[in-house]
Amino acid sequence: MDKKALTNAPQLRFTLAISAGLNLLIGLAFLVGPELGIRLWPSPLPREMMRLAGLMVLTNGVGAALIIRQSIWEHPRVLWMIALVYLLVVCLGLFLHALPDGAPPVFWIHLAINTLFLVPAAFFLWRFERAR
Repeated sequence: MDKKALTNAPQLRFTLAISAGLNLLIGLAFLVGPELGIRLWPSPLPREMMRLAGLMVLTNGVGAALIIRQSIWEHPRVLWMIALVYLLVVCLGLFLHALPDGAPPVFWIHLAINTLFLVPAAFFLWRFERAR
C-alpha cells in the first residue's frame, strides 16, 4: 500500500475546509433559526428539531475543521462516510418534501450546497478507498 496515496491531498484539505465552513454556517443557522425566523426546511420545524439539526451539522463542521490538520486518510475517512450518507439522506428528504409543497428560496440554496458537496465527497471517498 502506497503511503503517499493515503495522505490527505491539498484538494482534500481544501474541500474539508469548505465543508467545515459550510457546516458551521448551516449549523449556526439552524441553531439560531427560531429566534431569527430563518426557515431552512420547506415546512416549519419545531424549535427542538431545529436545534438538534443545528448541533449535528455544527459538530460535523468542528470535526471537519479538526481533521484538516491530520495527514493521513484514516482520520477523515469516517467523517467522509458519515457526511456522504447524511448528505444523501438530507438531499433526498429535502427534495421529496419540497416537490409537493414548494419551498422558500433559502431551501433551494441549502439543497444546492448539499448537492454540490456530494460530488467531491463521493469522488474523494471513492479515490482514497481505491488507493487502499
